[in-house]
Amino acid sequence: MKTMISILFLFFSVAVFAQNQISVCETKATHIICPEKVSYIQVGDHSRIVAEIVPEHPNLVRVKAVEPFEGESSLTIVSSGKVYSLFVNYANTNKISYDLESFHSVKTGDAGSNILPEYLLKELSHQILSKGKKHIKKRKEKKDGIIFQLINIYLKQDVLFFELEITNTTNMGYDVEGFHWWIDDKKQYKSTNVQEYQILPDYQHYNIKQVPAKTTLREVFVLPKLTIPDKRILRIEMLEKALGNTGRKLTLEIQNKDIMKARNF
Repeated sequence: MKTMISILFLFFSVAVFAQNQISVCETKATHIICPEKVSYIQVGDHSRIVAEIVPEHPNLVRVKAVEPFEGESSLTIVSSGKVYSLFVNYANTNKISYDLESFHSVKTGDAGSNILPEYLLKELSHQILSKGKKHIKKRKEKKDGIIFQLINIYLKQDVLFFELEITNTTNMGYDVEGFHWWIDDKKQYKSTNVQEYQILPDYQHYNIKQVPAKTTLREVFVLPKLTIPDKRILRIEMLEKALGNTGRKLTLEIQNKDIMKARNF
């Protein structure tokens, strides 16, 4: 029985490895289409293959062979909170694009663990939104009639509550595609190895999808407690849902000193 289980496990492992296989050559650019922005990329052997995130489309990875080679190299990509480990071989194939989600992946791991029960998170978020006071300054961005700003940070039992405010001063509704949270370097370097780490909030109170015209809305996100080294920042992105990736993106840069001022309640 144990022998049979071992054989089945071996077959499963071989199937997974075969599934996570791509082919590249030096005369064609191969593109890997990712579900969201790529937060990390690493090549196994730089003398065999080169890979980079396409600057204009951060959810695309471009891969080419340096020269013909035998055997395999590896390529690791992190996107949408998942790690994809790919095996790369050399072949002059007509297949020049791959969907990353078609490959086997593993989760990067939760940033937090919902220390507080959800009913309490809802109640505490409601209390925060009912206060109507602001104690965080200079964390604001304006773009084409949309104002995105951090209002407050609160701390409760090692859990951080970020209160954000979105104001739409235009005559047209602003459709929200989503919010992205990253720990990032203060200085942006052009590199194939992106120094970013994505954070997934444990809780979002209203799950805002649209900010109507001439309206101000507030939202609360809950994260586990964290501190940020001096050379890094917490970056919060709000993306607009629009055709052809033409939507407005507003970004807040939160420093460690902001988090250290979090108020207990």
